[in-house]
Amino acid sequence: MSASYAASQNWGGQDIKNYAFVGDLIYRHNVFEGSRSHAQQLMADLGYLKFVDSVWVKNIDRIQANLLWNSTGRKFNQSYMLALGTQFLPNTVSLYDVERNVFQARSLGGFMNPFALEAGYGAVFTFWNTSNINFAFATLKLSSSPKETTPAPFAESNLLEGRKAYYFLSYGFSIATSINKSFGNHVQWINNTRVFGNGVDRDHVNFDFGNMVVVKLWKYLQLRMDTRLAYNPMLNYNLQFRQEVLVGFFYERNR
Repeated sequence: MSASYAASQNWGGQDIKNYAFVGDLIYRHNVFEGSRSHAQQLMADLGYLKFVDSVWVKNIDRIQANLLWNSTGRKFNQSYMLALGTQFLPNTVSLYDVERNVFQARSLGGFMNPFALEAGYGAVFTFWNTSNINFAFATLKLSSSPKETTPAPFAESNLLEGRKAYYFLSYGFSIATSINKSFGNHVQWINNTRVFGNGVDRDHVNFDFGNMVVVKLWKYLQLRMDTRLAYNPMLNYNLQFRQEVLVGFFYERNR
């Protein structure tokens, strides 16, 4: 859990003040049984930003669960994977009411809207004991997108139209990294990245890159540098970027 308060003045002379609250969780579980192994991973983030004299806005919200089954004994092994990504809570957007000539706050989406469920078969490269890169050359992806935010060209290619969302089915390839490496007793590198594609143009590729460097200063006191990059053509053709640097108290348990 972390909290921050920021005050700044931009080039236009405007004073900007905001509060931010963020909670995040990373859970990993690896099991080795003879010639087989499986890895479970759960990542969750939820954060809100409050501008002074304004409303609360959600600035980060995700839950990602990854399951991986593979054989052991070699660097490269065949693998089966299942991944689910969604959000916790609805998004709040401002929509223009033509009849009343005002902007109104409205909730869109919610848990499992949007979502992405991937199932794939391929090969996994394992290194540093429990870190791996999984290449699923055959990946089936089922996803949804809220109707109000889905661009028309994508909406026309839906598999199924629900009351609040469009549902899509895609077949392609995917790459997923799960890296957790300690360098000595004070530095840790955590990387979780997902890439899916079924074409070579900007409409058929999406990815979510997450990279964190943790410096353990003293017992529960840590310095964290967390970088997020994401690209989803259904939302926007622009690259989404988030950089956070913070010092705080974190609870970590290893078994």
